[in-house]
Amino acid sequence: MWRSIHSALGLVSLVLVVALALSGAILSAYPVKDAFSVEVQPVGGMTVADLAGRVAAELTNVQAIHRMPSGRVEVDYADASGAQQKANVDPATGKIISAETGQGWLYEAVKTFHRSFFLGQTGRIIAGIGAALMALVSIFGVLLLISRMGGITRIFDRAKGDAAGRIHTTLSRLALLPFLLSAITGSYVVLTEFEILPVVAAQSAAYPASADYTGPSVSPARLQGLAAVPLSDLRNLQFPYPDDPTDIFTLKTDAGLTMVDQFNGDVLEVVPATASERVYAWLYALHTGEGMAWLGTLLGLAALLSPVIAGLGLAVWARRRGKSRANVPQNAPAHSAEIVILVASEGGSTWGFARVLHQSLTAAGKSVHLAVMDSFRNRYDSAKQVLFLAATYGNGHAPDAAVGFLKSLRESTDLPKWSSAVVGFGDRAFAQYCQFAKDIDATLEDRGWPQLLPPSFINRQSAQAFASWGIALGDALGLPLTLTHEVEVPATRSLQLIDKEVFGTETQTPTVVLRFRDLQAHRRTLWRQMMMLLTGAQRYTPTDLLGVLPPLGKVPRFYSVASASSDDSVEICVRKQTGGECSTYLCDLEIGGVVQAFARPNPEFSLPSGRRPVIMVSAGTGIAPFIGLIRENRRKRPFHLFWGGRSPGSGFHYAKQLDESLASKDLSRLVTAFSRVRDAAYVQDRVASEAPRLSALLQQGASIMVCGGDAMARAVREEFERILTPLGQTVTALKHRGRYLEDIF
Repeated sequence: MWRSIHSALGLVSLVLVVALALSGAILSAYPVKDAFSVEVQPVGGMTVADLAGRVAAELTNVQAIHRMPSGRVEVDYADASGAQQKANVDPATGKIISAETGQGWLYEAVKTFHRSFFLGQTGRIIAGIGAALMALVSIFGVLLLISRMGGITRIFDRAKGDAAGRIHTTLSRLALLPFLLSAITGSYVVLTEFEILPVVAAQSAAYPASADYTGPSVSPARLQGLAAVPLSDLRNLQFPYPDDPTDIFTLKTDAGLTMVDQFNGDVLEVVPATASERVYAWLYALHTGEGMAWLGTLLGLAALLSPVIAGLGLAVWARRRGKSRANVPQNAPAHSAEIVILVASEGGSTWGFARVLHQSLTAAGKSVHLAVMDSFRNRYDSAKQVLFLAATYGNGHAPDAAVGFLKSLRESTDLPKWSSAVVGFGDRAFAQYCQFAKDIDATLEDRGWPQLLPPSFINRQSAQAFASWGIALGDALGLPLTLTHEVEVPATRSLQLIDKEVFGTETQTPTVVLRFRDLQAHRRTLWRQMMMLLTGAQRYTPTDLLGVLPPLGKVPRFYSVASASSDDSVEICVRKQTGGECSTYLCDLEIGGVVQAFARPNPEFSLPSGRRPVIMVSAGTGIAPFIGLIRENRRKRPFHLFWGGRSPGSGFHYAKQLDESLASKDLSRLVTAFSRVRDAAYVQDRVASEAPRLSALLQQGASIMVCGGDAMARAVREEFERILTPLGQTVTALKHRGRYLEDIF
């Protein structure tokens, strides 16, 4: 939902917001310019009386002195001929610096454009709407970020998605506070100008007059009422009207109005500033950055990012929209199709499976309609079966293209009960694995729809699992059905093997540690390096995955990265699987051999932020991501590693490195378990025996990371449930808070 609202607002307001932001960026440069202007010379210890006296001595018929937030002083006066004049003056001498006041014609033109697009009052309304839209885009962007990153405490974790999405997220986070500040304060200023939020000005209640005095005029420098006010507090000083002995000095500061007798300097009346005046002055200064060069710089830099952020957001939206469209050949109309396929996909990957299914069913002689799930209506007049392919977004939520589907399904009263099958796509490491698909299946069961097949769940886009489901579907439909889906593979890089270590040959479980050099690294441009640094998207980061393509296959196999982010090489740990095409290929690879691979972020298994302890549990090659994290633990964060293997003499990966890490305090504690020794134990047994120590760590706020096979992960999860129960906690609760993370294979 948040993504839909954020995208819609962004698309509607794109041009308007960018125009406001860029013109605002130009205006924000002027407070910075003023801070370094020779016309703005701060004079310590000066009072309003000092300034007024010096100006009055230099100029005739002074009418008013204005001190700008930058410190620049402007004077209104009449020359010898009586003509009205304006000038900038040096506060130290009262002499005219220049007759050119204000910021010049360019500033005035850009300011008018920023405030009204040269359209007068109508333009002010449009600009106000633009400011409000900017605020809404930012607010819903924050809500989307919280949902996408898994909680408010994780919004500054490494960004997810492809390059455009990661850069869009990272730049948005940098500009978020300045954007919100500009948008909210700008909306407020517009509301005050239209008096929707009126600003009540301080006004004199007594309208006092100066004392009846017939002597010579008195220099303002001698008036105590003006001498009591520091120059830095001055906003405006209105001089008495010439030849009117009853008129007074009216001094305006942030605190309010002060009326001063022009002859004896007595303070005749003090009117405090109203609350609305104070709020307006504060918010207007925050909006413009006037008098705060640092804020002007911050606002300007953030505003300059707006077209980049908008362009990347548009690219992400277009890419997602392109993936979510059912543009397939021979797509039968909804009313005449025998089989309807409804798809819910967040990133677009589920559509690849849906197109393969549509193509295979069509080739088998069926008329098939493929559509997004939210298009579901009671209009499938010829349908006999409805198939649901549903991905799950975030913590068990429906993707954007299906947010209203379940409600529509539950509330419809006149739907036929079509025969149905549900396929869920997700990642078993998530707490709410395929939850949206499970919700669909439960709702269909409640509505009494007959099942064509029991619900099936596809882990990590497994082409093999999808093919198996296709065989079952074909049997149910009485069709020979073969579903061959090739996962869309990103651009690969050439990696050359430079080092290889072999373990476990004694126990017939050969495992290799492979280190590769990126052959394209020397071609990396300075700009790309800067963007990678900005987005936190290092080439190969611990806990991320390296997708390797076997020489004769198009389906990548993923291995956890074991090298630190700063390493020149990328390292993985691979166990040779019986019949495993990619693992056999990698284990047999010779030094100098080249593989094609790509890095894939694994943000749901990233190291939790902060300094609190981390309990790491793994078996076999599951140690790989933890080795990388330990290598770059320069802050000496408490890491407690549990690892299980067959025997200490064979297959004990990284034994020497772990000993060195213990000595250097990069690793706080190591607990091992070996299953092929006299006192055989598995890693879950060590977790159980260490329950008191682990309970104490969890009470300190420790996080748990588990990496390895599914059976091991389930056993470890059960032990932690036992440890957490006396603490009033559960594994599920920790998962929701981002403190229990799993990478299961």
